[in-house]
Amino acid sequence: MKYTFLAIIFATLFYSCEKKTEKIGLDAYKGINKLEKEQKDLDSIAKEARQTFDDFTLALSMKDTTTTNFIVKQMYNIPNSKRKEHIWIRDVYTDNDQLKGVIDNVPQYTKDVKHNDTVVINPLELADWMYYKGDKMIGGFTIKYMRSQLKPEERKKFDEEYKVKFED
Repeated sequence: MKYTFLAIIFATLFYSCEKKTEKIGLDAYKGINKLEKEQKDLDSIAKEARQTFDDFTLALSMKDTTTTNFIVKQMYNIPNSKRKEHIWIRDVYTDNDQLKGVIDNVPQYTKDVKHNDTVVINPLELADWMYYKGDKMIGGFTIKYMRSQLKPEERKKFDEEYKVKFED
């Protein structure tokens, strides 16, 4: 009787662990699929940003007082990886036909740049661009994408914190 009882407990534990392991594996697989889809979406967004970058440079060159906050997101190499770190560059300006700006993020992986470095912007490594025209964001494709992934209540809070008008 004692051994039967132990066998039942062992079988129950084994069975429940097996189900949890399967669920964890399934959840991990779904997570990988989600990350792969998100990476494809972000790659597509970066392509769009590069294709429309002339809109950004034109707005910057016009020196319209209603346009502000010109920033770009550029990709930098990560040591020992095929992936790239995407970093925002603020205070974009033109200097002898080159676009330059200041690294706005503290890089987590790349060793190519540091926070507050002044860098030359390479349009081939562009991941996003944006500026404000009045209270409306122009560009900002990755921000709009991330915002679109939020639940309605999260999106409302995001909008309040960002203090800019988004087009849905």
